[in-house]
Amino acid sequence: MKACNFPGARPIGAPRNWNAELDGSVGTIFVADAIDTLSGMNFMYSVYQPTPADLAALNAGGAIRLGIMGRSHPVFQLCALTPATCQAAQLEPLWDLGDPI
Repeated sequence: MKACNFPGARPIGAPRNWNAELDGSVGTIFVADAIDTLSGMNFMYSVYQPTPADLAALNAGGAIRLGIMGRSHPVFQLCALTPATCQAAQLEPLWDLGDPI
């Protein structure tokens, strides 16, 4: 998966006091805030583009895993975006999150 930058997004990197030697490396993701029309709550959206290897794994019956650091699971949304939506959002895939596992 490649983390995508897009107009209106802001970068988010490692948390404060993160020690890459102890905690591992952290890449930058890009998020934009939007108010959910049903709940009135703020959602932070980030976008990821699958690599050819990711698509091959998914097309062969693989799945997408979501990892959340912490002890409680926040409310989240997960969906696929159409190519037209990606083009309109002006996505810029930047760095790869790694090979399928």
